[in-house]
Amino acid sequence: MKKNNKIIFTTDIEGLYEQEDLHPQPAINYMPDWYKNLPTDIKRDNTFISKVIPNMKTVKLCPSFAEVFREGYVMLAPCDYYFRLEKNGYWNWQTPDTEIKCDVHEDEQFIQHINNKVAKKVFKLINPWYGITPKGWSIRQVPLFYNFNEDWQIAYGILNTDVEHELNQQLIYTSKSNEIFIKRGTPLNYIVPFNRKEKLQHEIKPINKELRSKIMKSKRLVRSGFKASVNYYKKS
Repeated sequence: MKKNNKIIFTTDIEGLYEQEDLHPQPAINYMPDWYKNLPTDIKRDNTFISKVIPNMKTVKLCPSFAEVFREGYVMLAPCDYYFRLEKNGYWNWQTPDTEIKCDVHEDEQFIQHINNKVAKKVFKLINPWYGITPKGWSIRQVPLFYNFNEDWQIAYGILNTDVEHELNQQLIYTSKSNEIFIKRGTPLNYIVPFNRKEKLQHEIKPINKELRSKIMKSKRLVRSGFKASVNYYKKS
């Protein structure tokens, strides 16, 4: 993103801007607790290999985990949410704030067309925040990674926020219970800005000397020591 380019978040709900704990936050501020508390390595049991390699790496050294939390922003629940879904099809939602509302997507729009016994209903959260991006920029609305929530998730989607600025979320009800409660300030989903114009083309090629050299160089960078991968990503 160019120096003068930025994503702007704003709201027309009076008083919400002053509640800084409910502002959209950089994703790194909302790593799951289990990940934050995870050591980078764990001492092995007293086996032969433990004498050679005393410590075992955890996923905290895996770049595919670490890089996720350095990208985008987390949207937080602006108030408490209550959802109810009965087996007979009756549904209901409630919030304590009359200015923050929800809606529902009828089953004919989505649920009835998928072979999925987990997704039971789709509620629409009317997000009080708006996102404004520069021309050519959109955002990906991404479910929370590695939170292992069995009750609900926000649907993945793309919003062209240089034209339409609503950040409404589609909440997929997956709970085995007939009611779920989401507390004020709960992380709901990630949003990740991206430039629509900067798309990579793809090519499939047979391996050659140049490609093999590039691949082997990258392997040496991340495999030269038991903690080499984390050291490499700290520098990059």
